Amino acid sequence: MVVGRTWTDAALDTGVELVSQGHLQAGIALLSETHDDPELRSLRTEALGDAAIGRSREIMELLDEADHPADVLLWLGRTIINEAWAIRGGGYASTVGSDRFKMFFATLSTAHEPLMEAARLRPDDAVPWESMIWYGLGMQLDRSEEDAIWAEITSRCDTLFSAHWARLQAVSAKWGGSHEDMFAHARSAVALAPPGDPLTAMLALAHLEYLLAEETRLVQESTLMAYMKFSMAYFSETVLSELKEAESRWTTGKRSHVRDVDAHHLFGAIFFQTRDTYDLAARHLSQVGNRVGEAAPWGYRGDPAEEFGKALQKLKLPLPR
Repeated sequence: MVVGRTWTDAALDTGVELVSQGHLQAGIALLSETHDDPELRSLRTEALGDAAIGRSREIMELLDEADHPADVLLWLGRTIINEAWAIRGGGYASTVGSDRFKMFFATLSTAHEPLMEAARLRPDDAVPWESMIWYGLGMQLDRSEEDAIWAEITSRCDTLFSAHWARLQAVSAKWGGSHEDMFAHARSAVALAPPGDPLTAMLALAHLEYLLAEETRLVQESTLMAYMKFSMAYFSETVLSELKEAESRWTTGKRSHVRDVDAHHLFGAIFFQTRDTYDLAARHLSQVGNRVGEAAPWGYRGDPAEEFGKALQKLKLPLPR
């Protein structure tokens, strides 16, 4: 399994390897190819930001001789954000000590300036604003400030897949929002998505987030058996009908998209939750090869490669080689 690289971009695979070894010019070259493609720019910025964790100061040194300083500033800001979240960890706030929180806030606060300068240099670019969602989430901006960031994104690219994913997290109950806000956002994304666009997978993500939240709550309050009964009853005809309609909106007239692997995992994971839709789960999970994300959907329940492998075995699909 290849964990954390849910794309089919061979150049990005090579670039991530080179950047992780300290060859930062490879990252600059990859970003310079994305000026007219916000989806590709978003994907590469996110991936290169992960690959460069611990190297933000080295990226900053590239500014003096940069042909496209906005690319360097965008990469710098996203790398700082990823460095900060690596310090914090992905758990609930109650699991993070005060010293780690202080370091997290101190690091994260330095991402604002490069991202805003990147946005100023390329006014039509939505990707610096997408990164600002994760900045705002960490810095605990109030809802009006988060809404203002979201407005900046949608005015530039209202169907940006990873921005919708980030926004869904920002309005979810676990980050101070609500289940109602999360589902409202997911349904608006489905309505907004052009036919053949994987953005409709936001509805699958919302259901997965809700199921995880309810599992946590019910297990804490009662027993795992209570959650099992809940989950068995959850997938009513209404829920499944809405999910199938969203899935069909994407797969009917489907076009190639850089986030296809992510969407296949999300739909595959939600349809895997009930035997009634195992056929749909298999259809999606047979198309992702050996790529699996670190967090949602499989990383929420343990090691993502192991959890994905268990699902494949249960669906009687061959394990990827």
